[in-house]
Amino acid sequence: MMLMNTHAARLDALRKQLQRQGLDGFVIPISDEHMSEYVGAYAQRLEWLTGFGGSAGTAVVLTDAALEPAAAMFVDGRYTLQVRDQVDARHYAYESVPETSVAAWLADHAPQGARIGFDPWLHGKRWATATAEKLKPCGAQLVPVAQNPVDAVWPDRPAPSAAPALVHDERHAGQSSEAKRAQVAEWIGGKGLDAAVITALDSLAWLLNIRGSDIDRTPVVLANALVHADGTADLFIAPAKVTPELRAHLGAAIRIHDDTAFVPALAELAGKRVAVDPDHSVQAIFSALEDASA
Repeated sequence: MMLMNTHAARLDALRKQLQRQGLDGFVIPISDEHMSEYVGAYAQRLEWLTGFGGSAGTAVVLTDAALEPAAAMFVDGRYTLQVRDQVDARHYAYESVPETSVAAWLADHAPQGARIGFDPWLHGKRWATATAEKLKPCGAQLVPVAQNPVDAVWPDRPAPSAAPALVHDERHAGQSSEAKRAQVAEWIGGKGLDAAVITALDSLAWLLNIRGSDIDRTPVVLANALVHADGTADLFIAPAKVTPELRAHLGAAIRIHDDTAFVPALAELAGKRVAVDPDHSVQAIFSALEDASA
């Protein structure tokens, strides 16, 4: 693929990819699979596409470049000047949050009957539900994509960090991971549940007494976990991040799996009652559990 050195070329490439995927538009947030406030380089899709380097923002791109406007950038008041310095006004309209929202803009500007794509691994359940509802009056549909179209046209996209997970000593943590998991297990049992999904990286770091360097200035590890009512847990993490020290620290009560086993593990929760935090877990996790009849 030819290198795309300008943001205009990247936008054009994305529109061609949206056409290939049968989409009339796509929503690009600053987010990752853990709904983190700060994300690793591999998840900086918005910056790559538009040039915007702030820590909070969203773009909407409509496939038809002839529409007016055909794309928009949504930022809050912190970035009013920055977005104008970094994002080309010839290609994106500037929209202010919370005065407007992605859902409201799409309801006003999406073509009748449009298929608007979103990556279910980058958006929360509440956002997806509210946006889909907002699009109904114009006959538009919010469509989860299996392949993020930005990733498909980003030729030199960085890989997720492979830095090893680090043990956070109990002297500094204040409590052992076993004690913390016992508290969570007590809560799970008290609610009549079988398991809880833990995807927020700071929560995972606290629960397992681990740290990492996967995101700049944020000492967390890219991983997911399932905690069960008996206090055991399953940790889903890239094999390169697992050291002998980590295995010894986690012990036998925490089963370590390749990170690619996370979605299949959700599918195995059929018939189980599972806690998921809608503020810190993406739509894809809810969909996987619902598909499994959890």
